Amino acid sequence: MKKQAIVYLLTFITLMTGCGLENNSDSLNDSENLTETIVENTENTENTDTESIISNKTNDKITIADEKETPSYYAKNDDSVEILKISAVYPVITIDGNTTASKKINDSIKSEMDTFRNFEKENAKEAEELYQMSLDSMTEFFPYSAEFSYTLKRCDNRVISIVFHQNDYTGGAHGNYWSYGVTFDAKTGERLYLESLTTDYAAFYQMLLDKLAAQADLPAYQNYLYDGQTVDVDHTLLNDSASWYFDRSGISFISNPYVLGPYVSGIFEFNIPYEELPGLKESYAYEKTYIRKLFPGVSVKHDINGDGAADEICYSILSDENFENAMPSLIINEKDFSSEFNNLHLSYLYTGAYYLIDINPDDTYIELAISSEDTESFEKSCTHFFRYDSSNQLVYLGNLDGIFSEDMQVSYNSNGNLILFDRKGDIIRK
Repeated sequence: MKKQAIVYLLTFITLMTGCGLENNSDSLNDSENLTETIVENTENTENTDTESIISNKTNDKITIADEKETPSYYAKNDDSVEILKISAVYPVITIDGNTTASKKINDSIKSEMDTFRNFEKENAKEAEELYQMSLDSMTEFFPYSAEFSYTLKRCDNRVISIVFHQNDYTGGAHGNYWSYGVTFDAKTGERLYLESLTTDYAAFYQMLLDKLAAQADLPAYQNYLYDGQTVDVDHTLLNDSASWYFDRSGISFISNPYVLGPYVSGIFEFNIPYEELPGLKESYAYEKTYIRKLFPGVSVKHDINGDGAADEICYSILSDENFENAMPSLIINEKDFSSEFNNLHLSYLYTGAYYLIDINPDDTYIELAISSEDTESFEKSCTHFFRYDSSNQLVYLGNLDGIFSEDMQVSYNSNGNLILFDRKGDIIRK
């Protein structure tokens, strides 16, 4: 197994977060006298960095505001002992001119938060019991913790798609964490399920099943899956209403730890682009700048140098039999460009995806984005950008701080330097 992958992926998920909704801290106070609950630093904040202004035919304006909760549970006989600390961030969504859809979406998010609160209430009871046992046995007690956060994956006048992340420590050698998707119709506010995405669900379902099974058979995924077991994407992914989400690239299916692979495999995904989703309703297709998310080791054919012919691209991570000494590999049209990475110091490679992106729609090129994540000092993480030009050479365009995701916009400034935008057009990094 790629034992490092879980650490890097978890760190990425944990750091790329932010969210909020209606404060409901009262639900944390009825702990059936097993614990004393003190809610502290609960905030209702609107984060202007996450405001989303969508330029489209209807001129919809969608605002995302973070709401935060940081309650704690304390031992019932000693309010100086914190037995469970919680940090939660979730989104409040406002669609201008559409209060009905806004309310439906926020009510659904509130339901997710209620589920989280009730789950942690049960964990608090368990933590109290464990604390009392530690007093009796005179052993050390390790407090429980819980984090709830989100990543906004797609937000436009058609679709709002959110991935929620939960990370719980309840004793033992490591915590448990998982992610799940919730997607809405931006016009009606209704939650979307796979059945909602097409008018011929039987054919659509079979198409998804075939594509997911084919991806799971690729060598790129073999080190992440359980050894010697049949991959059951039908039951584990397609029959789980929260296993998928939309982003600008297409539809992605999430495999959490223990679903298709062991804990050490971490969270990994299967990605299907919009152009390979026959039967998808036009009302849910993405109609803006091209972007394609790819799992490392998965190849793709696409014209990236504008000569009219499809180029075959594959970025992968090579390692020895012990999954150590990882090295990046980039093959384009059977030519090895891996040496181009020699001076870039890509020492942290497991970032979950690489991308084809159209930085400038006015030219004929599609660029590559490859990230290097430093899990110990995240501020040192960066994403490198490349162009495969008309002379079939790989040109280095530069780098930007941080890990690129499908929710970000990249462009050039007047000096030809790369700049990173948020979805309302404000510069994040340059």
